[in-house]
Amino acid sequence: MNKLHKQVFLAAVATAALVAFATAPVAQEAKKEASAKKEASAKKNVDKRANQIAQADLAEVQAGKLGVSKASSPEVKKFAQSMVDDHGKHLSELRSMAKTKGMQLPSAPAKKHQEAMKKLQSASGAEFDKRFMTQMVKDHEDALKLVQDTAKNAKDAQLKADAEKTAPVIQKHLDEAKRIAASLK
Repeated sequence: MNKLHKQVFLAAVATAALVAFATAPVAQEAKKEASAKKEASAKKNVDKRANQIAQADLAEVQAGKLGVSKASSPEVKKFAQSMVDDHGKHLSELRSMAKTKGMQLPSAPAKKHQEAMKKLQSASGAEFDKRFMTQMVKDHEDALKLVQDTAKNAKDAQLKADAEKTAPVIQKHLDEAKRIAASLK
């Protein structure tokens, strides 16, 4: 190789090296941004699921308190108290988990639950018992779907474990609500 070819070759190698070194930080930055976006999306999904579960718990506690005060059937009153106790306990556990993750959970049920509560408040006696138990069946069907989906698809290990632990409890509530609702017809 003559001297001119050698110099051109070295210049080309040097230019390629400069281009490679200059673009490496850009590629790394793009990779970091993509990773940050992925983490933000995962956190948003965890927040959304945790919020939905918390709202379901809040609704059951609120409805349970109403049921304890308005139900005419001792069996409905007992079920209502178990809603306050079980969902209140789970809500407390969920809040502790959220606190460790720096999440803020809602302090009130979702609008749809609040509207259902308004309808229940206008009923009394046996009519209240029927409406209450019908609402409990619907709420627990929705809650069961939510926690089963969370147990299956959540990326966050703590939330997934919580949903796996909670699903059988909600299933038990649903079965009991259906049994009581059927006995009131």
